[in-house]
Amino acid sequence: MRLGGRAAGVTMIVVVAAALAGCAPGGADAEGGFGLPTLSESDAAAIVAEGSSVEGALAVEANGCFTLAQTDDAAAEGAWIVWPDGARQDGAEVVLASGDRVGEGALLVGVGAEVALADLPDGGSRDSYFGSFGRFCGADERGVLVLTGVETSPAR
Repeated sequence: MRLGGRAAGVTMIVVVAAALAGCAPGGADAEGGFGLPTLSESDAAAIVAEGSSVEGALAVEANGCFTLAQTDDAAAEGAWIVWPDGARQDGAEVVLASGDRVGEGALLVGVGAEVALADLPDGGSRDSYFGSFGRFCGADERGVLVLTGVETSPAR
């Protein structure tokens, strides 16, 4: 059966709208997009040879990306966060492996290192998970913070 011009156009609009719905930032819809970027312990160890102490406030960007606002390390300011395995996204919050929930402005204390997007698995490829997600989040310009451990810290 052949679809007429109008029916085909309506079908195409519905397909495109459904595909874009998975990329909507904010709320539960954000989970339908890329998900939360995580690395297994072994993958993170292969990238982060020697981690250092990391501290900063979690920022949730307008596009739904999680970045770190650091006042003591201008080099890592705004770096896109790749979380340790076991963390998961719940809307505009991250649920850590410990069960603690963190959102906009939460103080994070952890261990990790800032790396280039190309250092992630297939990060240099625009068509890979990390390559496309990282570019969407500006990691090609602001860098990536790979966390090998993280916890919340009481407000000061």
